[in-house]
Amino acid sequence: MNSGGSESSTEPTKGGIELQFISESVSDSHLPLPRRVPGTIPKISYLICLIEFSERMSYYLIQGCITNLVQRDLPHNSTTGAVVDDRNHSNESPGALGLGLPVATFLMQLMTMIANLSPLVSGYYADTKLGKFRAIKIGAIVGIVGHILLVFAALPRVLRLVPLSFAITLVSLVTVAVSAGFIKPNLMPLLMDQYVSQKDYSTTLSTGEVVIVDRKATLERMTLVYYLFINVGCFLAFIGSFIERRFGFWLVFLITAFLYLILPLLLRFLKPRLQITQPTGESIMDSIIPLLRQCFSKGWLSRLYHGQFWSYHSLSLSDSEPSKITITDLKSTFQNCVIFIYFIVFNVNDSALTSIQISQAASMRTNGMPNDLFQSFNPLAIIFLIPFQNYVLYPFLRHKRIVFTSVDKIAVGFILAGLGSLFGAIIQKRIYQTNKCGYHASTCDQVSPISAWWSIIMFSLQAFGECFATVTCYELAYSRSPENMRSFVMALFLTSVSSSSVIGEIISYWSYDPNLVRIFAWCGGLGVLFGFIFYFHFRFLKVEELNRNVQ
Repeated sequence: MNSGGSESSTEPTKGGIELQFISESVSDSHLPLPRRVPGTIPKISYLICLIEFSERMSYYLIQGCITNLVQRDLPHNSTTGAVVDDRNHSNESPGALGLGLPVATFLMQLMTMIANLSPLVSGYYADTKLGKFRAIKIGAIVGIVGHILLVFAALPRVLRLVPLSFAITLVSLVTVAVSAGFIKPNLMPLLMDQYVSQKDYSTTLSTGEVVIVDRKATLERMTLVYYLFINVGCFLAFIGSFIERRFGFWLVFLITAFLYLILPLLLRFLKPRLQITQPTGESIMDSIIPLLRQCFSKGWLSRLYHGQFWSYHSLSLSDSEPSKITITDLKSTFQNCVIFIYFIVFNVNDSALTSIQISQAASMRTNGMPNDLFQSFNPLAIIFLIPFQNYVLYPFLRHKRIVFTSVDKIAVGFILAGLGSLFGAIIQKRIYQTNKCGYHASTCDQVSPISAWWSIIMFSLQAFGECFATVTCYELAYSRSPENMRSFVMALFLTSVSSSSVIGEIISYWSYDPNLVRIFAWCGGLGVLFGFIFYFHFRFLKVEELNRNVQ
């Protein structure tokens, strides 16, 4: 089959179907290039996404409750943390341990940091020893233990013993974070492995139009679906806000334990139906270290200055071992890592300020709504935007042959997330101006007359930033990584979230009145600034992607 004048070749897929692949050359420049479309997502992918749905829903059910559990005292006449007399205390929030906002922020950031740092270990061993599937299974079992401990920590009799409850809570959160660290870096690469076509290929639609089935567009669509499942789980976690307010924390944590208990059953069902890539059985460092020695051999400073650092060698040390990592692989991995460093600033705006945002909502008029409910508008906005991106925005751009590159998407995401924090600074300033306690609003018995619903704008802007920046970076972490390093590279991306959590830990020491306006403003301003810096820094990747789309 000839695709708009392009030379093509056939290559059988695993199922024996011959697909026609596009070569890099175009034989007739006078003919318009075929339109690019995403391929069909394998049905098994949706079941894999259910694992992430359960894991994320349980994770965010916990995160949504921990701030109130640790920060606030037990409400009036309460033994479970629930608000007992809602009519007379409509603006009161659930609580239990009464250890303050800095401790609550510290605990949340610690959980986030471990959840995104432990993947360095799990991702490495998944690529080399365990395999992705087995690593996910280990994470599920560890998570069950952590959730059961958390139920025990929230029992009414244990809550009265604040040091004991806090100690068990700390241990359980670390365990749950390690569990997430085994699941997150391996689940998405396992999902992407189910799309077996490794190249773009041409096909003819029922309308007679010849199109190019774009592998990158397919992986992008799979990433969007994956992220949609994540955020459906995150959004449904809002029920925890009502349960903790009505029944107490123990019931919320019992639900999270149940969500984890179904994971081993789901994994057992999936195993015989998956395309599973076997681990290499050897350390990737055995390949990386010799290549780095080549790169840093005599004259490396001169090569670096002249832009030839990565072009010294283009082949691995042994052509007889094609699975070895090449310098080209190392170059793309290094470029990925530089991109991930930028995401430290992005994630400060997107996740490191969560405790401050929840506390901010508690300082406003909620009219009986749980203060930690409003963060659920972040995943809700994502749930609406992702189908719009998937089925309206990106198809429209492809139809008009407008290339909205990965660099464009990430830069837009940075700016949107930064604007969200800047809006948070405006809200916090208005709280100080309207609260009877002035610049001590967070610890005041009276709330500001400003409606907490204004915070929806802040959460939505940050959600839109995720849809453009985070989703794109997930896809880049997979598609620009060698096959035997994909879990590890995904772990490197998650490490940037851990770095943001370290910054969040530092911020937590200043997260009290009257510093909150400055925290929002500085984080938001840096987010917008780094969006522009990122765009100009990675213009060469934008050019590469534009060139790929005209071949």
